[in-house]
Amino acid sequence: MPTRNALGSVRLSYAQAVRGGPYQVTLQVWSRTFDHPDPLHRSAMIKGVYLTQLPGAPGTNHQVSNVRITDRYGIDETGVWERTGGGNEEGFDGYTFGDTNLLARCVPQLNEMWNSFSGIYDERCLADPACDAMRLQTHRLPGFVLIAFNYLLGPLTFSFDIDLPSPPRAVRLVIGQIGGNGGNPLQRTATLPDEEFVIQCP
Repeated sequence: MPTRNALGSVRLSYAQAVRGGPYQVTLQVWSRTFDHPDPLHRSAMIKGVYLTQLPGAPGTNHQVSNVRITDRYGIDETGVWERTGGGNEEGFDGYTFGDTNLLARCVPQLNEMWNSFSGIYDERCLADPACDAMRLQTHRLPGFVLIAFNYLLGPLTFSFDIDLPSPPRAVRLVIGQIGGNGGNPLQRTATLPDEEFVIQCP
């Protein structure tokens, strides 16, 4: 059974192919934002997933390799997440963007062509028209910039290898796009600030 805390669930598993070698980690993550008692908070996405409280001295670099992120249908979503970390955690951020380095000679005033916000969505929100209506929609800003919102139904599976002296025991989840458009179709950004919490895995 997944370990559940607050507005998300995590199933953490790991193995070592060779004693002293990297841990082969699999994280399955579900959003539970529909459990929020305030309907205005339910439309949201888990936009950050991090192994946290990692063992080792402060400033230790944890080597991460063989990353693969798949959705509930087995579709590869690795390209819409950025690996990030440092200190006592390593993980993934659902914000990515494309800049215009190649186009700068033609259109020097551009800095970015697109921004993508990906995250794990609670399928119960999808089934509730009032909740789902608040989901932020992909749109284009004046000029050439596209803002994309990629709501992925959980679980999302993060598989990777990581060098650690002992197994990981905690996962930090960041929830964003909370409240979506707040019921106003003209609103293009989230109406509420991000929230985060840590799940301790036995």
